[in-house]
Amino acid sequence: MPNMPSRRQRRFAKRQGEILDVAARIFAEKGYGDTKVTEIAAALDIADGTLYNYFDSKRDILLAIMDKTRSDIEPMLQEIGELETRDDLVAVLARTYDVFMAQLPFTRTMLMEAWADDTILQAYAVVCLEHIRQRMHEFIVSRVDTGDFRPIDPSPTTQMVLGMFFAPVVPILRGITPPLSPEQCRALAEAAVDLLLDGIRVRPERGAE
Repeated sequence: MPNMPSRRQRRFAKRQGEILDVAARIFAEKGYGDTKVTEIAAALDIADGTLYNYFDSKRDILLAIMDKTRSDIEPMLQEIGELETRDDLVAVLARTYDVFMAQLPFTRTMLMEAWADDTILQAYAVVCLEHIRQRMHEFIVSRVDTGDFRPIDPSPTTQMVLGMFFAPVVPILRGITPPLSPEQCRALAEAAVDLLLDGIRVRPERGAE
């Protein structure tokens, strides 16, 4: 049985989480480069030196934010490969939207810094997106093999499906539109899955010309 963390370790981890929450919000609002450590410390009502007890530098805070963002998404990636029904796909997609809404400052920070920093792009954003692409590619291939999907080229189909799933949240990530409620996340997931599985063309009744 693994050792339980001590009270001190739990307090330390809790304080680190608080720092990341505040830093992610400020990074998302101002940008990483324009944010000073003193601003993060002031928002937490602590001294700069106290903050350095938890993180060695502003860069370490940023990397911890990247790690948290990736770890929050990883469970959904595992589930994509285990999908069996329409409801499974809706549930995973709705949970993915829920995570994006709950972690907006973290996700915004990752996207902003990935755009400007090749190290962040390659080490975090590309890795995360490649995992998502690979899982969805495997899902589409498996459905073609079982006959649930018609024979299609899975590679461009994967790119188009991911674009359809995530395009609606781009304005939210940019702060142009407000975050979605859990009910709205579910409705968006239902609409996206309906479009993926049923398309938008009216199917003629069997036997009709």
